[in-house]
Amino acid sequence: MRLRERVAIVTGGGAGVGRAVALRFAREGAAVAVADIDAAAAQGVAEEIEAAGGAALARRADAASLEDGRALVEAVLGRFGALQLLVNNAGLPSQYRAGSELERWDLGIEQTLSSAYRMTTLALPVLVRGGGGAIVNVCSIAGNRVGGPDWYASAKAGLTGLTRSIAASEGRHGVRANALCLGVVETQRTRFIREDPAARRALERRTPLGRIGSADEAAAAALFLASDDASLITGQVLIADGGFTIA
Repeated sequence: MRLRERVAIVTGGGAGVGRAVALRFAREGAAVAVADIDAAAAQGVAEEIEAAGGAALARRADAASLEDGRALVEAVLGRFGALQLLVNNAGLPSQYRAGSELERWDLGIEQTLSSAYRMTTLALPVLVRGGGGAIVNVCSIAGNRVGGPDWYASAKAGLTGLTRSIAASEGRHGVRANALCLGVVETQRTRFIREDPAARRALERRTPLGRIGSADEAAAAALFLASDDASLITGQVLIADGGFTIA
């Protein structure tokens, strides 16, 4: 129960890695606000948490919306009275193809990078008033190396820069900030790779561990960064990719 008596917000918590993080945090004792642009998905995860004996709040929220973010933080304080943990997981999928390149750039940066900045700006005063806390920004190895659409790589690289900036400015207030950069993880968003036999074999051959990661493994890494086990760790980028980036 590494997160006992903590309160967490997980954006994009209705599916994939966000869902796994919300469920794992709840199992470790946290009260979890599950925020997602898909209200039904958020509600489903909150119900899973409550069915297992945990405490949860489901909120329909667009993390890129300042109004939605403010309402989310207020709802969390109204329900749980505190906030110690923020996981910025929401973002546009790399395979998003609607609109022109410039439109995808604007939307991708807004949904993936600006959303994390806005949520962090809203949560920070609450974390500081409460004596500190931890922020985990879910990034991608696309932000550490060449690969993926321009907007996606830029947004994820921007998240690592934002993480370091927050860590430097807020550490004296007891707030830690770290980035979790993931490789390919088994979620709905990566079906286009996993269900292509040639692409999957190529990925597994390239990866030293020889396999794709699971959402539960990603959640375990997020838990470490959010917990007191990482009490001396801030401003860092933890890469969880099965060794893909060293091959």
